[in-house]
Amino acid sequence: MASKIETEVHTLLLLAVPNISEGGDDRLIAECAAAAQLGGARTLDLHSDAVHNRSVLTIAGHPAELVAGMTELASLASDIDMSEHRGVHPRLGGLDVCPFVPYEATMADAVTVARTTAISIARRSGLPVYLYGEASLRPETRELPDIRRGGLEALAERARTDQPPDQGPRRIDLARGVVCVGARGPLIAFNVWLASDGDVARRIASEVREPGTLRALGIRLESGTSQVSMNLTQPHSLGIDEAFDRVAASAATLGARVTNTEIVGLVPERFLPSPDATAARLLFEPGRSVESVLRREG
Repeated sequence: MASKIETEVHTLLLLAVPNISEGGDDRLIAECAAAAQLGGARTLDLHSDAVHNRSVLTIAGHPAELVAGMTELASLASDIDMSEHRGVHPRLGGLDVCPFVPYEATMADAVTVARTTAISIARRSGLPVYLYGEASLRPETRELPDIRRGGLEALAERARTDQPPDQGPRRIDLARGVVCVGARGPLIAFNVWLASDGDVARRIASEVREPGTLRALGIRLESGTSQVSMNLTQPHSLGIDEAFDRVAASAATLGARVTNTEIVGLVPERFLPSPDATAARLLFEPGRSVESVLRREG
């Protein structure tokens, strides 16, 4: 299957954005980044967060390179013990999610690569694999939150009845977890820090959510500090500046102060926040675009 992909779309660049359930072990994170590049792909960005206990990689490569790299990464990350894992971000496995995003390629190419990678991961590591997003084979697993519903133990129960994995064994090992492999368009992970407790952040998150465009979680980070962690799933219709304005307005109503913002990973240039807007001025680090990194690397 991989050779067929290489023949058909080998000249087309795609992005993979694997999320690993480790945010504090620098040695393991470096090993995961190296594994992702095994087939010849390039790491464009690495973002780690110890509180979320999660690392997000942005990998650029051609289809066969990405299949090889993500397969190796899934095998390495399967050693992360999910029964002992602690972190505020929802997760189902060591290589928790692995979406493929078209860059020069088409969505159809991304779907083909995702489904091929799912087969490869299951064969190499013996892990159950769920397909989501445009690569999904079933409506009930199209949306990632529907797979995550109730956590890993609840998914393990559903896997035995009405929601089995698309590839790999039906039985889910609660220590090794599963891998969710998908295909999607651009998605922006954007966080807003607050001087507030977790209850206020959760309330704000519930107020700003919008089905189909904005997912939000309210998270307590430490005493007196919290975060609204968002995924902008349709950034062409609801972008960073609007998401920030919604959070800021809700926070003001509740008497909470916005302190900082963060963009996780790389963003297509057209979706970066306005440089003069508050969302950009409060960034811990300036936002970086996919295009700028690719230009720099030649």
